[in-house]
Amino acid sequence: MHNSASAQKMISRKLHSERANRRPVTASLEGKSFERFIEELSSSFVRAPVDEIGDEIDRWIREIVLGLDLDRGALAQIDAKSGNLVVRHSWSRDQLVKLPIGLGFTQSAPWFNSTLMSGRTVAFSKVSELPPEFFESDWKTYRRYVPKSNVTVAVRIGGEVVGALGFGTVKKERTWSPRLIHRLELVGEIFGNALERRLATEEIILLRNELSHMSRTTVMGELTASLTHQLNQPIGAILMNAEEMQKMLESGQPDLESLRAVVGDIIQDDLRATETIKGLRSFFRKSEVEKTPLYLRDVVAEVMRIVRGDALFRNVSLAFEAPPSRGRVAGDRIQLQQAILNLVLNAFDAVSEKDGLREVSISIGVDKDEAKIAVRDSGNGVDPAMIAHIFEPFFTTKSKGMGMGLAIVRSIIKAHGGQVSARRNPDRGSTFEITLPALQEKI
Repeated sequence: MHNSASAQKMISRKLHSERANRRPVTASLEGKSFERFIEELSSSFVRAPVDEIGDEIDRWIREIVLGLDLDRGALAQIDAKSGNLVVRHSWSRDQLVKLPIGLGFTQSAPWFNSTLMSGRTVAFSKVSELPPEFFESDWKTYRRYVPKSNVTVAVRIGGEVVGALGFGTVKKERTWSPRLIHRLELVGEIFGNALERRLATEEIILLRNELSHMSRTTVMGELTASLTHQLNQPIGAILMNAEEMQKMLESGQPDLESLRAVVGDIIQDDLRATETIKGLRSFFRKSEVEKTPLYLRDVVAEVMRIVRGDALFRNVSLAFEAPPSRGRVAGDRIQLQQAILNLVLNAFDAVSEKDGLREVSISIGVDKDEAKIAVRDSGNGVDPAMIAHIFEPFFTTKSKGMGMGLAIVRSIIKAHGGQVSARRNPDRGSTFEITLPALQEKI
């Protein structure tokens, strides 16, 4: 009995608390504490996480209906596909007809739709106050949902109507003072602010997804030129060796040792092409670089071999300076070659823009803790004002570039614990320098 009495007291306190919590809504909307109500309504939408704004809209529609002793409330929004008002949030007292979610005003209530879309407020204390146009168009299909009295206000974002917020009575008629109508219009503005916040977040998420897709597509586009160089060389070598093998076989007395050497070259070139493709896959899929000890001179020499033909084609003088010590670093060979290759091709583009001597040089410097690769060109030189931005994604000075090449270089080198920088040379051209942690040579 004691427990039962305690439970009854708890229920009574709860009901009293709920009724007490509702009173300020009525008093605030129709009384003197309207400012406090607006502050609470606004702050609740600001505090709510974006994915809970819909729940807050439902809650406040219910609170206003109960607080003003109404029967139902609803929020309609303009459908993005049809451009018509469609009910998205609705609440009514038990056993009363509510506006169904998904109800389209154009089909059911063209007069209501056109009036609200124009930004005008619809307010009537009894149905007979509605204009003849309503009974000519809306009444036939909409009479099941028509309340005895109603106020519906436009909801705007940036001055543009995006929806309508309505409250009404179904059981009895009631009057709407001009002050209350105006206050409901202010409530509609706050609902509009909440919808704007949710819309902005959704657009940001959509934009982020689109940019992510575009950046991956752009990266593929930026890599096309350098990948063509990387793949064309082994594929061309395979074709050349295959043709040589065919000639040997057609001679009638092929040299078996020469055939074995040719087959060995084909296998090596095939492996090199396979590694290039695997490196591309790892570049886009792996979050961590698989590092192995590498001799930096060998890595750069491979890049030199790849671009040698392109240098001849563009009439570029290409030089390679390396210290006697090959210098070791820890890294992914394919990715490091990709970064160096991008810088070399960038240098080729720089010198191709001017007449006269076209020079590109690659040098390696190794000390106890660091290994450096410098790519120097004799072009016009990078503008000092742009140096701070040239490694940023989508920043480019090329008319056909997308601005991802240098951003890719920075991403690769950063993943290897290094840095990449650029400077304008005192005489002519620019120098791009990669700095990587050096591995200590075994004694």
